[in-house]
Amino acid sequence: MTDAEGTASVQQQIEASGQAQVTQVAGDYEEHHHQYVRGWQYLRSASVDDRELDLAEHAFVDPPEPQGSGQVAQAVGMLSRPYGKSHVLVLCGEAGTGRRTAALHALRKAGVPRKQISWLILDWDQPRTEQIPHAEGRACILDLTDYRDLSEDFYTGLADYQKQAQADDAVLVILADPNGWNPRILATVPAVHLARPSALKVAEAHLRHLAAGRMDWLTHDPLNDLLAPEAPASDGARLARLIAEAKDDDQSAVGKQFTDWQKHLETWFERHSAPGDLQERALLIAAALLDGAPAAVVLGAADQLFTQVGGELPRGGALFGRDLDKRLAAIDASYTDDEGISLEEKQRGLSAAALKYVWRQRPQLRPVLLEWASQISAPNKIAVRHLQRIADCLVPLALLPGGSTVLSVARRWIETDRVAHRQLAIHILQTMALHPVAGVAVRKQLYDWAQQKTTSEQLITAVAAVCAGELGQRYPRVALTRLRLLASRDDDQARDAVADAVRTLASAPEQRVLVLSEIVEWAESSDSTIRKAGAGTFLALTDITSDILLPLPASQESTGEAVDAPNVLADQLFVRGWRAALQEPTTAQAAYRHLAAWLDSPELQDDQVLPLVAQVLRGYLGQEGPSGLLVGSPDSSELGRARRAQLFARLISEVASPASPTAMPRSGGDGAAVTA
Repeated sequence: MTDAEGTASVQQQIEASGQAQVTQVAGDYEEHHHQYVRGWQYLRSASVDDRELDLAEHAFVDPPEPQGSGQVAQAVGMLSRPYGKSHVLVLCGEAGTGRRTAALHALRKAGVPRKQISWLILDWDQPRTEQIPHAEGRACILDLTDYRDLSEDFYTGLADYQKQAQADDAVLVILADPNGWNPRILATVPAVHLARPSALKVAEAHLRHLAAGRMDWLTHDPLNDLLAPEAPASDGARLARLIAEAKDDDQSAVGKQFTDWQKHLETWFERHSAPGDLQERALLIAAALLDGAPAAVVLGAADQLFTQVGGELPRGGALFGRDLDKRLAAIDASYTDDEGISLEEKQRGLSAAALKYVWRQRPQLRPVLLEWASQISAPNKIAVRHLQRIADCLVPLALLPGGSTVLSVARRWIETDRVAHRQLAIHILQTMALHPVAGVAVRKQLYDWAQQKTTSEQLITAVAAVCAGELGQRYPRVALTRLRLLASRDDDQARDAVADAVRTLASAPEQRVLVLSEIVEWAESSDSTIRKAGAGTFLALTDITSDILLPLPASQESTGEAVDAPNVLADQLFVRGWRAALQEPTTAQAAYRHLAAWLDSPELQDDQVLPLVAQVLRGYLGQEGPSGLLVGSPDSSELGRARRAQLFARLISEVASPASPTAMPRSGGDGAAVTA
C-alpha cells in the first residue's frame, strides 16, 4: 500500500492562467465495481468559518471571459440550472489564487445554505470515491491539490458517485491542479478552468467589505506598490486583512508585516553588529522563540544562547548591565499584562519573521539554534512549560532552505538517550505532520519509517506516539495505516508501542468503531502478515489488564431497548475480532487466555460478556480450545465459574433448539471447526 495523502482543507487555494473555459470529458469507459461502505466509513467533514463565507459571498472577484461573463458564474449555472444540474463539479487551477473561495462563492450563489457546506477531511491513504459522503442536500468540497496521479479507479468511481449524489440531491466540488486532473475518457465530470484574478482587485473587494473607511490605504505610500501585477490573489487578501486589523493608523507597520519585516530586520541587525551587541541579538532570538513567556524565562534562555555561541556572561549576574526596559526597547519588544516579553504585542508577525531571518542569514547557526531549543525545554529546565510554542516555531523553519535539518535533527534526537530531546522531537513531528504544507511530506516520512526494516526501536516508538496523538485524532485512518505497518514487523519491537497507540485511539468514543473495524479487517486479511498483525493488535485492544479497557456496548437483551447502530456494529466487530484471533495459529492460545480473563473479570457486566462470548464460541463446542475455556482452571474466579455454567447452558440450549442460530464454523485456530 502506498501513502499519497492530501492535507486537511484548512489553507488551500489555487491560481490559474489563461482564459477561462468549461470542458466536458465524455466517451465510453470500463465499468468498475466499487465497495460499499457504511456511514461511519465516509470521510469526515469540517464546517466552514462564517468569516470566510462572508468574504466568498460579498467580496469575490470573478475575472470576466471575452464573452463578458465570469468564469465562476458558469460554475454557478451548472450547479443551479433546473435541468441537467451538475452534482459533481471540478474547479481546476494552480494553487494560490482563490479556488477555495471560488468554490464557496459558487455554492452560495447556487442556493446551497451556509450550514450545508463543509470541507472534507482527507483521512485516507489514497483517494477513494466510496469514502466521499453524499448526504441529502449537503455540499462538500474535496481538495485534491496534492494528488498529482489519481488512479483510474477514482475517475471511474465518479460515475457511481454522481448517481448517488443525484439521488440524494447532494453536491461535490473538487479542487484540482491542472497537472493533476486528467480523467481522459474515464469520467464525465464538467470542469471549470479558472483564470488568475488581479491581486489588487481582490484586495479592494476584501477591504471594501472588511474596512471600507481605509480604502485609500491601498493608493497611498507606503502600501500602494506592495502588490505586483502578477502577485497571487492570496497576497491581495492578506494585505486587505492586515489593513483591516491594523491598530490606529499605523500604515508603516502594515507594510513591514506584509513584507515579513525584511527591511526592518536588515536594518536592526546592521545597527546591532558590534561585539557588544551579541547579548541583544540573543535576547531578540529568545524573545522570538518564546514570545509571551515570562521575562525571567526569556532572559535566562537568551543568556544560555549567548554562552552557547562562545559568549562569556559578565560578573555580577542580574545586577550587571542595562535595565530591562532599555533592553526591550532595543529589540522592539514590550511587556504583556502578566509580565511576559512579547515582540507580537505591538508588531504582529515580528517573532516568526526574526527566526526565519536568522535561519536564512546564519546557516552555520542552525544546528546551534536547534540544540539550544532542545536544552532550554528539557525537563526541569527554564522553558519546559513552553514546549508546544517551541515546536510551533520550528515547523515553519522546516519549510525554508535547509529546513530538512529540522527533520533530520528530530530523528537524531529521538534516537538519543536524552528524554528531553525525544520529547521535543516528538512534539515537532506531531506539529509538522498536521501542517497544511509540510504535513504531506512528514506523514509520508512516518509511513516510510514504519515500513523500513532498519528503523530503530526508539524511532518506532516515536512514530507510534505521533499516531496516538493529534494525528490519530484528526486522521485516524492515516494513523492506523502506519500502526499496521509497525504491527506487521518481523521483530516484536513495535508490539507494546502499537498496543498503547491503538488503545489511546479507541478510547475516543467518536472513533471507537472506526478503529475497531480497521483492526478487525487486518485480522481477517488474506495476507498472512497483516492477519497476524491484526489478531495480535485486537488482543492488545481487548486486554482486560491494560490501563485503557475498550468499553463493550450495552446488551440489548437485558435492557429490552433498541441499541443504536454504532453499538450493534461494535458488538458484531468484537465477535469477528475474537473469531479471527482464535483462528490465527500465532494468537489462538493467547486469545483463549484473554477471553477467559473476560469471563473472570468483574469489570465487565454479565449482560455484556455472556452474549458476546456465546456468539464467539457458537459452532465451536467440539474443539479443544472452547472446551477448555468452558471448563476453566483452578485460577478461575468464582464469578468466572458461574458465568461459564451459564454460558455452557446457553450454548447447549441453542444446539437443542430447532430455532438455534445457524452455526458459522471456520477452519483455523487450534483445529478444524466442528459444530456442536
